[in-house]
Amino acid sequence: MKLKIIPKSEQDLSKFFLVLFPVFLIFSLGTQFLRDAYFSFSNLLPNNQIFNYGFLDRLYNQLTFGLTASIILLLSFSYLFSKSIGRLLTIFPLIFFASIGLVGTELLDVFLNFVPGVTMYNFGNSSLLINLKIISLVGLFLFASINLLIKKEAVIFHSAQYIYGGLLFYLISLLVISKKQVVFSDVLLTNVFYTSTHIYVTLSLIFLGITHFLMTKTFDSTLFSRTLSSITFWGFLFLLPWSSAKYYYGSVLPNWLENVSIYLSFSILIPLLAFIVNYLKTIVSRDLENSNAVLLKLVNFSVSLFIFTNLLNIVSGFDNLLPILGLTNYVNLVSQGYLASMFFSIIALSYYLIPKLFGREVTFKSLDNIALGGLKFGYLLLLLNNLFIGINSGYIWNAGANTGSPTIYGEGFNLAWNLIGINYSLSTFISLTLFVSSSLFFLSMIKAITSGNVTKVEEMVVSSE
Repeated sequence: MKLKIIPKSEQDLSKFFLVLFPVFLIFSLGTQFLRDAYFSFSNLLPNNQIFNYGFLDRLYNQLTFGLTASIILLLSFSYLFSKSIGRLLTIFPLIFFASIGLVGTELLDVFLNFVPGVTMYNFGNSSLLINLKIISLVGLFLFASINLLIKKEAVIFHSAQYIYGGLLFYLISLLVISKKQVVFSDVLLTNVFYTSTHIYVTLSLIFLGITHFLMTKTFDSTLFSRTLSSITFWGFLFLLPWSSAKYYYGSVLPNWLENVSIYLSFSILIPLLAFIVNYLKTIVSRDLENSNAVLLKLVNFSVSLFIFTNLLNIVSGFDNLLPILGLTNYVNLVSQGYLASMFFSIIALSYYLIPKLFGREVTFKSLDNIALGGLKFGYLLLLLNNLFIGINSGYIWNAGANTGSPTIYGEGFNLAWNLIGINYSLSTFISLTLFVSSSLFFLSMIKAITSGNVTKVEEMVVSSE
């Protein structure tokens, strides 16, 4: 396995991010396990400035939605973008330094959590680092725009369109959290738009970019409809940013924003149906003899999670369900659903890229199947468990409020905890399953890269004329 300290091509840069991804996936899911353990069993575990639920929750958010998400975005950008525009990336050295700048500031943001006296926030520790991230993303977005303007192909492949949109909304999410927050309504509004722009839109566009590449190039199939793909892109781009405000209905948010969020959430069904039809019709045209069954299952699973998550986002807008689901774990469920669908799409892309970049064949054996099976089982159980917690906690809280017996303290709280307490404990063991499975996935990747059968390395686009 050869990795260059300073990559000289998209292929070298893709190798770098491909190795980084499983490493930080382990850190992310390991932090999630510690966080859940300190929520359910804090009285049995040592507590200090680092080992407590609040610190670990903020650390998990930064590791997952900041550092790991940026690595996935840059991996998909470095490999898929030049493939989609039919040429090597122009001004590659500047693209490399901008990419390292983004990952470096996200990593520094994580390290600053452990420095005493530094004020901690969910989305960043200092305005200086946020500004550095913004500068890096502005650079990447401008360089991507230049490459689109001088593209070689008459029509770009849709993967580039989705990745380009992902860069844009990652930048928008950073601009959102860079604003000064004075009162609680400012904090809530920032949380709403950060969730919708960074988690809902950015992660969805990354997923869609990777999936459009995999469902065509990996399985030798032809994209069924460019029109449906455009409907999917523009539909999610304009509708998802508004869909998270509905979960705070009746709060200090403006009424118009809450109502717009509800009505536009129903419209998500349009781009979702366009994507489903396009995906199914495209997959049907695949080359049955040369299709990798394991990769097909991974892509199908990630698509199923994405569809499931969007349906949850849509149905939560009904007025008889929203009072029950708002401000509960149901909100986390939707975010985790978009995250999981992106994770499984990049895992499928990672296995696809090993022979292309490292010249090593991937043969799925016991270790690989256990790792993938554990991740699938863990995330499926995680989503169903959060669904149960969200529905039951919301129902009993509303029932208690309607009868004049609040469930946030006293006997009402004990009744609520007796109903959902076991599910919070179960979350800890689910997170442990995900952590162990991610460690096995890392070993699976290393095994394939270092000891797989030698095969021909893919040549990147050779001409930049």
